[in-house]
Amino acid sequence: MSLLLVKRAYKQLETQQVLRVRIVDTQSIRDCRHYLIKQNAMIDCKQEHHVTVMTISKRKDSEC
Repeated sequence: MSLLLVKRAYKQLETQQVLRVRIVDTQSIRDCRHYLIKQNAMIDCKQEHHVTVMTISKRKDSEC
């Protein structure tokens, strides 16, 4: 479910806008990172307690 929500939100992002996602499940984190890497997104992951916060932005040359 996390991946689906990230895909939808990422497709609506404008260049240089920022999306922050909080994910707990490790498999969902991997799936989202894999998808975003394929999209050439800028990704920053930080661990906050038991939650991973992904900060995502779209590059100019990003495919979608």
